Amino acid sequence: MWRLACLLIGYALGNLLFADIIARLRFRSSIFELGNGNPGMANVARSLGRNAAIACLAGDILKVVAAVLVCRALFPGELPPLVRGWACIGATLGHDFPVWHGFRGGKGVTTLSSALALIDWRGALVAALVAAAAVYLTGYLSIAAVAAAGVFVIWAALLLPAEAILLAALVFALALYGQWSNLRGIGDGTAKRDLKRR
Repeated sequence: MWRLACLLIGYALGNLLFADIIARLRFRSSIFELGNGNPGMANVARSLGRNAAIACLAGDILKVVAAVLVCRALFPGELPPLVRGWACIGATLGHDFPVWHGFRGGKGVTTLSSALALIDWRGALVAALVAAAAVYLTGYLSIAAVAAAGVFVIWAALLLPAEAILLAALVFALALYGQWSNLRGIGDGTAKRDLKRR
């Protein structure tokens, strides 16, 4: 019951797409009509600038943290530590599949990264180092996102309880789903690198 409640609370808060909120407040235009149409930090940075991207990043982290805090407030003293992971998964589902936009949203990189940190910060740190290495070596953020999620699954399988392994597997599945079109573009040579290699 707690898990379902946390998932639904997370989903509701995840529907707040800060990229679109910022675009509408600052430029009176939907983020879905700017750049590549993705309501994520990378598109905000390209379309609206660095300050808007930082605000978007902060907002996307905040909604994941808010989901966890709301769940703790509703179930004081009753919420097992790992149940917060379900609020994080819910926030990512809300971000990726917002009900108000026909279930077409972002790729969830920031929300998934926040989820990893809230599930197990040590594993999230290892995943972040792997992501940094992956983007430096390949130039692609998509590869970095999937690699980080994959490493976290291995970390969870080796060191964390069964529920954390399930949460890590869900994070990996959502990362893979969100980045699939980009990965296909990398495979067929049509995707542009996010980081230019010298």
